[in-house]
Amino acid sequence: MIIKKIETFCDGENIKGIGFVKITTEDGKFGWGQMSPYNADISSLVLHRQVAPFCVGKEIPEIKFVEDFVNLIFEKQHKFPGSYMCRAMGGVDTAILDYWGRWLEKPVCSLFGAEPKKIMVYGSSMKRDITPKDEVLRFKRLRDSCGFNAFKYRVGSEVGRDKD
Repeated sequence: MIIKKIETFCDGENIKGIGFVKITTEDGKFGWGQMSPYNADISSLVLHRQVAPFCVGKEIPEIKFVEDFVNLIFEKQHKFPGSYMCRAMGGVDTAILDYWGRWLEKPVCSLFGAEPKKIMVYGSSMKRDITPKDEVLRFKRLRDSCGFNAFKYRVGSEVGRDKD
C-alpha cells in the first residue's frame, strides 16, 4: 500500500481558515485528516513542499509505526521546526489513522484499544468583538437550540498588555 498522492483542501487565505488533508494509496483507498486551523493555507504549502516529498511513494505505515513515520519526517526537516510543520504533520497523521480505520472498518479510537461512546461537548467562544452581556445571551440561545450545558469563553484580550 504505497502512498500515491496527498491533497489539501483549504477555505482560502483566511486567518481562521481550516484545512483538510487527503492521502490516497495506489489501490485507491484513502484517509482524511485535518490540519490545525488558522492560516491553514500556509500549513498546506508547508505540507506540499516539506512533508509530501517524504510521504509520496512510501508505504503507508502500520498503526504502530505512524509515530516513527512522522518523527522521521521531522528529523529530515530538522532545520524547519515550528507550528506550521506540526500543523501539516497533524493533517498527515490523522489522515493515516483515518485510512487505517476505513481499511479495518473500525472507528479510529478502537485502533488504540478504546471503544466509541457518547461524550459531552461544550460551546466555545473566542470572540472579542462582543460585550460580555451579549455573549451570555448568545450562549443562552446556543444552550436552548443546541443543548450545550457548558461553555468555554475568552476572558480579556489576547496578549492583553494590561488593557483588560
